[in-house]
Amino acid sequence: MSSRQLAAIMFTDIVGYTALMGKDEGKAMALLKKNRRLQKPLIEQFSGKLLKEMGDGILASFSTVSDAVICAGGIQNACENESDLSLRIGIHVGEVIFEDGDIFGDGVNIASRLEAMAPIDGILVSEAVHKNIKNKEGIDSTFVSEETLKNVDEPVKVYEVKVSSEIAATARPKASETPPSSFLTELNRRNVWRAALAYIILALLANQLYHILTGLVEWNS
Repeated sequence: MSSRQLAAIMFTDIVGYTALMGKDEGKAMALLKKNRRLQKPLIEQFSGKLLKEMGDGILASFSTVSDAVICAGGIQNACENESDLSLRIGIHVGEVIFEDGDIFGDGVNIASRLEAMAPIDGILVSEAVHKNIKNKEGIDSTFVSEETLKNVDEPVKVYEVKVSSEIAATARPKASETPPSSFLTELNRRNVWRAALAYIILALLANQLYHILTGLVEWNS
């Protein structure tokens, strides 16, 4: 069953991944996992959906353009702390088709083309995205060019987006609800000691009760 929706589509891709895979497959796979760990919680934070991974590319959808752009800014901000991870990001908003867990339509195609054009560590968006964010504080978009994209009927005006460090810093993964492992270790240690102490107390009480009952039986005799 398919459904049509208006969605902001974000496509990200790791810079230099193909070359790295050719040189060191182990490092490339480790980088792929790092990229997933970095992006997934940020996408979820902005109520986005990680739709699928295509090699080193990640495709995600958002219900609002602002969420998609700020999330992208947060992702690029987080990458600044990862010397081995650089991304290109493309974002477009339009009608897409969701069918059997997959997504189709010009929205996906345009986001993918914009990502491929983006500078290293940069974010490119379509005019449709630009119109939604041009008055948003902390988000600047600059016209780059008008492009005829492959398999897209109409030319697309392309803008580069810069998200201020203050706005990008608000995009942080949610704190894990799972206590740290050190805390769990300490908690388990305390539980063991409590269980042992309870066992000892019960054993002493049982022993005292035995002697009391034995004394009563002997007294009655």
